[in-house]
Amino acid sequence: MGLSGAAWATLIVPTLLGILVMVLYGFWDKITGKEYYVDDEILAYDEELLKELEGGKK
Repeated sequence: MGLSGAAWATLIVPTLLGILVMVLYGFWDKITGKEYYVDDEILAYDEELLKELEGGKK
């Protein structure tokens, strides 16, 4: 007994979408041209927040 077309679509479509999301996530920095800042307390793209943090440390 083989699977119907709808069953294959139910298996294949979410799998392909998941793979696409993983690829986008992995290359998001290169796609957007932005690098994200990682600290013990924060993960951010916000440049204003980064400036505020750097100003507060000095």
